[in-house]
Amino acid sequence: MEQSRFAQQNAERMIESANFGLTWAREFAEQALNQSKAALDTFLKASNKIAKTFEGQSSAVREQTTVLTEKALSNSVDFGQKFLRAKEPDELVHLQTEFVAQQAQIFAEQTKELGQKIQNATQTAYDTLADAARKTEQSIARSDQSLKRHRSEA
Repeated sequence: MEQSRFAQQNAERMIESANFGLTWAREFAEQALNQSKAALDTFLKASNKIAKTFEGQSSAVREQTTVLTEKALSNSVDFGQKFLRAKEPDELVHLQTEFVAQQAQIFAEQTKELGQKIQNATQTAYDTLADAARKTEQSIARSDQSLKRHRSEA
């Protein structure tokens, strides 16, 4: 009878140990899955934000290019009209110099503005990615701490 009781207790302990191991493995797998889901969610949100930022910047670049084209064409038409009214060769040289200077100024201003917009878009994308990485890291750290607490309680 004593051996039967001893065998019964050992069997119960083995079942208890197996259940504990299965519970721990299930919780570990669930925690890993939650971490992966959190990281993926953060990545998708960051990707979406970056895409929207670039869409906005693309629109701004198109607008900037349109403004540049309008100003350059307007300057060219003005030059053509002045050129047709010129009476002296010196006046033609002066008009040509003025036209080239205005075109250079237009392109310089537009290039500067475009460069700033591209720099802002790049900075926004970098900030978004850095924020997503930071959030993912924090989420994983919280999950790790939770898992460690759970292990120590068990």
